[in-house]
Amino acid sequence: MSWKNIFPEENRYFETENGILYCGDCLNIMKHFLKESIDLIVTDPPYLINYKTNHRKNKNHQFCKPIKNDDNYKLITEFIKYSYAILKNNKAFYCFTSWKTIDFFKQEIEKYYKLKNQIIWVKNNWTAGDLKAQYGQQYEIIMYANKGRAFFNGRRDADVWSFNRVNGKKQKHQNEKPLELIEYILKNIQMKWIGIELEEKYCEITKERILKGE
Repeated sequence: MSWKNIFPEENRYFETENGILYCGDCLNIMKHFLKESIDLIVTDPPYLINYKTNHRKNKNHQFCKPIKNDDNYKLITEFIKYSYAILKNNKAFYCFTSWKTIDFFKQEIEKYYKLKNQIIWVKNNWTAGDLKAQYGQQYEIIMYANKGRAFFNGRRDADVWSFNRVNGKKQKHQNEKPLELIEYILKNIQMKWIGIELEEKYCEITKERILKGE
């Protein structure tokens, strides 16, 4: 029996031998997963800051529009609850977030998980913001938590990581994460994967990148 048979058929957008990409609402999809069927969760949810860029000349650019669900606190609450149910025991949970809403994320994560670290991702540039009365923000936070106790695959690392952010013509999403950072989290583990994305245009970008071997 294929490993894919235990996961729902509905909303599948693209598949490879080792992976399934779903297009749709993550809560509606995750509720059909079996309990304790996932080995690792890496998530980059809306940060709840109603983010959009104000520094592009073309104000009709897609990055000038707020990210969907970036004010939906209930989504985060429900997602964290569902994620805990489908994650196996003694496995890890990584969640990107912002210092602006970290208190809320911490509160929700600690309802279920054991929070181990607030990893600091240092980027190669910083935000504009208030140029006269605010330091340039050069980092994002990754909440690292365990369900039980998840042993590292290899050596223990520090909790400050430096990776260049994606920008310029290569950037396809306002808050796109660099591939090198995700690979660092995965530590080159050979595994089956499941991805969930709400917007079809980003599912198509993901599909194209996988087919190109990116």
